[in-house]
Amino acid sequence: MKKIITIIALLTIITLTGCQNEQVYKVGASPIPHKEILEHVKPILEEQGYVFEIIEFTDYVLPNSALASGELIANFFQHIPYLEEQIDEYDYDFVNVGGVHIEPIGLYSKEYSSISELPDTLEIIISNSPTDRPRLLGVLAENNIITINSGVNMEDIINSTVNNLPNLFTSDYTITFFEVAAELLFTNYNNSEGDAVLINGNFALDNGLNPLTDSIILEGSESSYVNILVSTTNNQDNEFVQALIKALQSNEVQQWIKSNYGGAVVPAA
Repeated sequence: MKKIITIIALLTIITLTGCQNEQVYKVGASPIPHKEILEHVKPILEEQGYVFEIIEFTDYVLPNSALASGELIANFFQHIPYLEEQIDEYDYDFVNVGGVHIEPIGLYSKEYSSISELPDTLEIIISNSPTDRPRLLGVLAENNIITINSGVNMEDIINSTVNNLPNLFTSDYTITFFEVAAELLFTNYNNSEGDAVLINGNFALDNGLNPLTDSIILEGSESSYVNILVSTTNNQDNEFVQALIKALQSNEVQQWIKSNYGGAVVPAA
């Protein structure tokens, strides 16, 4: 009888231990490529005993509010300048856990297929996020569409009004910028609004555009706008969060990003 009781007790302990290891972690992500990358990582984490659910977001506000409220243990959708802006604005207790990839931003047009075709008077639609502006002007400067004035720094560009942006550079073009929410950039492009639209890489991919073949110009791979895994200060050392970033930055996953997206998404590690 004692032996039977001992076996039952042992089975009970094993069962309880198994339940404790079956915690389901929730990670917020944009659809493409973030969710796709996390889906690829899922089996790797499952082999290590971690199960997680991907919560999909299609905007740039809710993933951080959900992380702050404790609904998520981490999110994966934003770059460092945006994270820093969000922390300054909302006093979030967030931490950059590590960089994963870069999504090159591109200039797209329904009407024009090359820089040489662009009209002298140019209307460009851009994201309404101030932290995106240095990046947007940077890709125009890289491709000799504008030359940013000497002495103008990132803060000058971020703090400028959209109407004042042309005063920060010289150009052979007369450029007017129009701002919309980042998630509406593709809609503007698809409706042929403006002469061209600067579209964030994830929104381009999410709507079926191939940045390598569909853009007029594309941001270089040396971009500092790396997309990062973000968690709270309390959870940054959580074993699951650390296992997740280790997998995301592993050579296997980084090579998968490179081959799967063919250069439209660039590994950061």
